Amino acid sequence: MREIKVKAWDEELKVMYEGDEIESRDDLQAYLSYGELVIFRITNGEYTQLTNLQCTGLPDKNGRVIYDGDILQVPDLYETPENTSTTYHADVIEFEEYGWRLSGSQLCEDYQYISDECEVVGNIYENPELLEV
Repeated sequence: MREIKVKAWDEELKVMYEGDEIESRDDLQAYLSYGELVIFRITNGEYTQLTNLQCTGLPDKNGRVIYDGDILQVPDLYETPENTSTTYHADVIEFEEYGWRLSGSQLCEDYQYISDECEVVGNIYENPELLEV
């Protein structure tokens, strides 16, 4: 059976919870609601819904697992005679209706490219400044 990994972002507290932490903490609850995973933080009887981030199942070039919302350092796919060194840009991996994609591109059909060439450098919740140009 395939293991499903998730993280959860708490926008109010600005905290990222890892999968094991979600399971072990008394103040965090995860439920399936109409086939969708919903994660809540419970404080004084009040439920705050967290943003759940699903694992893509893909590792980056260093073996780090890539999650929805991760910012990847992506090599540019072109070389010019003047510039033969590899240049990079930041891109976000996101899930759309039919699969994973890097923002601003088509669906990620070349999964090997992501695993071999890209590196997780942060995520859009904890490191939004990485996307600023």
